[in-house]
Order: sequence, then C-alpha cells, then structure tokens
Amino acid sequence: MRRVFAALSVTAVLSLTACGGSGGDDEAAAPADAIAGVSVTGDFGESPEIDVTDLEVDEAVDAVVIEGDGAEVTDDSTLRYRFRIVYASDGEEVSSNYTADSPTPLEVAAQPAVLVDALVGTTLGSRVVLALSVDDLLSDEEAEQVGLRTDDDLVMVLDLVSEVAPPLEGPDGEAVSPPADAPNVVEDDGVVTGIGFDSAPKKASGELEVTTLVEGSGEPVAEGDSVTVDYLGVVYGGDEPFDESYSREPATFTLAKGSLIDGWVEGLDGVTVGSRVLLEIPAEQGYGAQGSGNIPGGATLVFVIDVLAAGA
Repeated sequence: MRRVFAALSVTAVLSLTACGGSGGDDEAAAPADAIAGVSVTGDFGESPEIDVTDLEVDEAVDAVVIEGDGAEVTDDSTLRYRFRIVYASDGEEVSSNYTADSPTPLEVAAQPAVLVDALVGTTLGSRVVLALSVDDLLSDEEAEQVGLRTDDDLVMVLDLVSEVAPPLEGPDGEAVSPPADAPNVVEDDGVVTGIGFDSAPKKASGELEVTTLVEGSGEPVAEGDSVTVDYLGVVYGGDEPFDESYSREPATFTLAKGSLIDGWVEGLDGVTVGSRVLLEIPAEQGYGAQGSGNIPGGATLVFVIDVLAAGA
C-alpha cells in the first residue's frame, strides 16, 4: 500500500463508468454503522460523512455499507475508485480524491493483504469501509515519510467505481512505415534503449510532430484521461536519454495541461491504445527557455511513447 499512500497523500489516495456497475440507489443497502464506532453516510460517488465514536481497532475490520450491482472484484482486478480517509482518534481528514477530476486507479493484487481481503468478493458500485491501524499498511518509517501519525488508527471509505483492463505489455496494433527522415527507435533485445538521429535532419522542424510507428487497435486517448505508458525521451540530436520507463514499471499520468508538458497533451490526444508514437516537441511546448534538470533551455525534445492503457 506504500504506492497507494504515496499517491494518496500527494493528491488523493485510494471509479463509476459504464463498466457494469452502479452505486446502490439508497444508503440503506447495509447499515451505515456496520463497524462498531463508525458511522458513514452519503450517496455513492459523493464524499461521505464519517463519524467516529469510541472506535477501538484491535484488528482490521471491513464492511460494505452500499452494495453495488456490478461485476465481482477479484484479486486480478484493476479498479478506479473514490476514497476518503480520516484518523480514528479525531476524524481529521488524511486524504480524499472526491474532488479530483477522475477516480484513482488501484491494482488490487499489488495492495497489502488487509486491502485485498476487504475488496475481493465485493462488487463494482459498492462502498466499502475499513477500520485499521496505520501499521496494517506501512512501517513506522514509511508512515513518517508520508506524514501519517504512526500511533493512530484510520477509517477508510472506498467507492468502487469501475474496473479497467490491465495495461498492455507493449505496442499492440499494425506497424506503420515512418518517413525516411524520422528519428529511429533503438532497441536491445526488444527493449527500447534510445533514439537515433542518423537519418534525421540536423535541425529540428520547430513544430510539434507526431509520427506513428504502431497504430494501436484500442480506443483513442482523450485529454483528461488517465494514461499508462512506457516512454523514453532525448534532447533532439542527443545520444543519451534524460528519462525513460522501459527499465522500470510503466508510468501513469493524467493527460492534462499542468500535469504534463503541453506537447504530450496535444501529441497524445487521439492516439489509440496500443500505439507506439514518436513525439517531436519544440521548446515552447516542452520546458521552454528555462529547461528542467538535465534538459537545457530551448531544447527540442523527442519521445518514443507506447500507450498501454487509458481511461476516464
């Protein structure tokens, strides 16, 4: 759950799309105080009221207070969910994502046992409540790193909005022949390691250019979507990448200006899931005259990006 709390404490922690489920029509599908000392009220998908009175957490306990009619959650599920977390001692909010533009993705199998046990067997559209100690999720050191009180307990409310397909393992679609003067993707044993410029013009075009290398067979990405990608970026004409994800886990971003450079947002809008694209991004749609880290000011950037998943 360290990943969940890292995401949760930075923006929001721990989704309802047309994926088969919807929240219960009334709050009385199960008692709002199904956990002794905790009362949760409010409609599914809206920030709940959480009242905590004389709660004692000897061991983690969970309950479904609104039962959804969607698909059953398994340990292979990846969910989008809304959440609110408060301290058990005084009800102070720890984190919430109900005001975020979109629900947060959650890979069930990657979570601690306490969350897996609470979620598996429930259904999409359900509201799940957990009372647990901080050390059910994190060590004291990890909890301190994300600013949690290590001596307190937590109450978590999760609205299970939707299920999303797991990310692809790589590009999936029809290969497209790029222009002869396009930069080329360098691979080692099938893994992207760089971008070559031997056949490319010495000087960048100064325009945002999107070159499709694989036309994916999935749905098109739209601005505002949560997008999972593998990527590698270099300064135009450079030898070494300044950043990449192929040697790590794929990265998930919200495709929105302010969250990403404009060149990514504009360049990936409309690209289909499963695609591999090259983005050539001029400085004004990248990091501008000031640059960033090891990216110099005024630099044109070139990225190879594999779009592995996307969803609202």
